[in-house]
Amino acid sequence: SSQPPSWSTPKGAEMTSFTPLLLAFTLPPLRLRPHLASSRLARLTMADEHGVATDSTKRSGFRFSSGGASSDGLGDSKPSSPYLPISEGYLDGDKPDAAWALAATNFVKQGRTILSQIGETVGLLPGDPLRPPACLGLSLSNEAVKEAERRREAAGGSVDAHPVSRTLYDVGCLLLDNLFDQRPIQRFWFLEIIARIPYFSYVSMLHLYESFGWWRGPELRKVHNAEEWNELHHLLIMEALGGNAQWSDRFLGYHVAFSYYWFLIGVYLCSPRIAYQFMELLEAHAVDTYSTFVKENRERLSQLPPPAVARSYYTEGDLYYFDDFQVDRKPGSRRPACDSLLDVFENIAIDEGEHVKTMRACQDYAVLGKVVVSPHAVNSDTSSATSDEERRALWKQWAEEVNQLGGAAGP
Repeated sequence: SSQPPSWSTPKGAEMTSFTPLLLAFTLPPLRLRPHLASSRLARLTMADEHGVATDSTKRSGFRFSSGGASSDGLGDSKPSSPYLPISEGYLDGDKPDAAWALAATNFVKQGRTILSQIGETVGLLPGDPLRPPACLGLSLSNEAVKEAERRREAAGGSVDAHPVSRTLYDVGCLLLDNLFDQRPIQRFWFLEIIARIPYFSYVSMLHLYESFGWWRGPELRKVHNAEEWNELHHLLIMEALGGNAQWSDRFLGYHVAFSYYWFLIGVYLCSPRIAYQFMELLEAHAVDTYSTFVKENRERLSQLPPPAVARSYYTEGDLYYFDDFQVDRKPGSRRPACDSLLDVFENIAIDEGEHVKTMRACQDYAVLGKVVVSPHAVNSDTSSATSDEERRALWKQWAEEVNQLGGAAGP
């Protein structure tokens, strides 16, 4: 029987008697991802292996075909992309549903992908060498990331973290280094799954405080929503690059995220400052990791196109939320380029640096009462009057203006 078009059997790989049984389970999810190894991606890989650039790739500046519509699910007519269609991403679902219905659907899909991964691992099923991210030829050195962190801390960029927070952070970094060694895109996907969770936790706690009538911080909640929106798009970019292709990575990421959410709920309940401080640790690590990745893969990244979701987020449509998480910048002051995968990862590294600054501002808010507001807020200008004397003077000025208007109107 013929294999699905997205599969290619490596030289020397042979089917065993168990293969038909495994294919019966694994074919449905593979058909949900028809572009896993498209002919465009094959051309990209072959061009790189042989040093060949076609006329179309010379014109575009990338080693990929410029014909056809984009394949990552955003419905534009930009140059064809070799990446996965995020509109058909794992477990998008058709509609909200009862928890048990969603869980049952998830169980079926996960079960199929478990069998597929086991089959490829033990050699019963042929792997696909053209499936991203393996075909992209990207790497990341754990030692280089550690060295970047040491240089940052030596230059005065260390985070004054609680000893427990620092210990948990060090353990987490050790696990990342061992579980995702030389698998940078999968590592980034895992990091972005985790990176969204604190903002879910913070907003949940702010809702709790407000529901009890203890404290209301709508501007802070708004900033956290924009931060989560930013991390969501980082996650979608990694999914377009195939970062969540393996069941084992998804299983680990989702369960760690669930535990992390409730851990931070407890931390925030006791100390918002420590909750923000722990996130500053993670965001600073993200800056080191992405910056090192860009440095090690600059030439290769410059040859690859950006996923459509990255173009959409950084350059197109409504950029209100993109501006809103950057509390130290005026709205519209940052409009980065997004013409290659190099631009995408440089933008992500800068984004993580903005998160670091926002987490520091949130700690000041928790300790000193220095208010964190959206850059779009009317009162976000720090030059506005804040002291009692200034407010009293403004009140008197307003009262005099009202009295003058009343006198001019007459009886």
